[in-house]
Amino acid sequence: MARRTKKYWLRSLAAGYAAGMNWQPCFAQRTAQMRRSTVRELLKVTAQPDMISFGGGIPAPELFPVVEITEATAAVLRRSSEPALQYGETEGIAGLRDWVAARFSRPHCPVRRENVMIVTGSQQALDLIGKVFVDAGDRVLVENPTYLAMLSAWRPLQPAFVPLPSDADGADVCALPALLTPAAKLLYLVPNFQNPLGTTLNLPRRRRLLESLRASNTILVEDDPYGELRYAGEPLPSLLELDAVDDADGEFKTRVIHLGTFSKVLAPGLRVGWVIAPTAVIDKLVQAKQAADLHTSTFCQYVVLELLRNGVLERQLPRLRAEYGRRRDAMLSALTAHFPAEAKWTRPDGGLFLLVTLPSHVDAGELLKKALAQNVAFVPGDDFHLNGVGINTMRLNFSNASPEKIAAGVERLGRVLAAMM
Repeated sequence: MARRTKKYWLRSLAAGYAAGMNWQPCFAQRTAQMRRSTVRELLKVTAQPDMISFGGGIPAPELFPVVEITEATAAVLRRSSEPALQYGETEGIAGLRDWVAARFSRPHCPVRRENVMIVTGSQQALDLIGKVFVDAGDRVLVENPTYLAMLSAWRPLQPAFVPLPSDADGADVCALPALLTPAAKLLYLVPNFQNPLGTTLNLPRRRRLLESLRASNTILVEDDPYGELRYAGEPLPSLLELDAVDDADGEFKTRVIHLGTFSKVLAPGLRVGWVIAPTAVIDKLVQAKQAADLHTSTFCQYVVLELLRNGVLERQLPRLRAEYGRRRDAMLSALTAHFPAEAKWTRPDGGLFLLVTLPSHVDAGELLKKALAQNVAFVPGDDFHLNGVGINTMRLNFSNASPEKIAAGVERLGRVLAAMM
């Protein structure tokens, strides 16, 4: 009885200490740079049934190849259950790496299996690249505005972000040489249908950018989640394709680290993406990934590979391009009809987003509060910008809502904006 009483007392004491624990001083200093994603937090609000959301970069769920995924899942379990349900290689399953390598190979530069690593969505690739390359104080060149989740991944590493201006033709590469100091470690770009702008880096700028980089030691991270989703104009060669060479020793050489994903073209819930890079980079990323999650879901990799072998992606892409192009057109038409003349917006040739610039005195964060009361949501643009600019901008997604909802939602936004102005 005495022992029980003593144990009870010790447990009560421990519970009391735990309840009063001040965790804040315990966190690592780098966590001060962490913050919740505006986009991810907004998803909680937009889950309401009457809400029209232009917030997240969310594919249309009604376009997911559900029947094909069901069949692929059954086929994997029937034919490959043991390897698919087992631990796998950190680099990814061989068949999927071979598919990615073949997809991006060109006659002048074959991509090989050893140049490919499968990751848990390209967001993990950003996290791993940051861990492998970024030291505190390193200069990281980024478009302004740029992809919010990249900033979230690298901010805790305490780099010095250097803004590179952008316009309707993508990053202003004329400003690049002055920024390429010896301390410039990385240049991060989304060259196709940039998030949040929706703009595309044109071909002359791609060539000039690579020429500038060849005189420096700066690494180029090419993030291309939307490249397959083009609705107008001609496809452009990737920066990887323009830069990579196959030398006399058969070595794949490039300063580009290329990222891609199946999230926007198959389904984001599969969480399967890839990195293409020289073998020395892949080896170091593998070491970082082994410490992070050992490997990307083997089962999901097998399902994706089954879908690819069955031709699902090639059938899916025209379907997505047609419907998302229709939704982009619906948003552009609605903005013209319902937004004031003082507002300006980008006109993307593909992807999932466009950026609206409002008159300088309009705070998009305040506009969002009023818009949510009218059951319509978007993402204020300031979080995508560096140096405190972008308060009067808003990112609109057009892939998730139907054309009818897009028209209704933009009309609501236009009324709220007119009242504010």
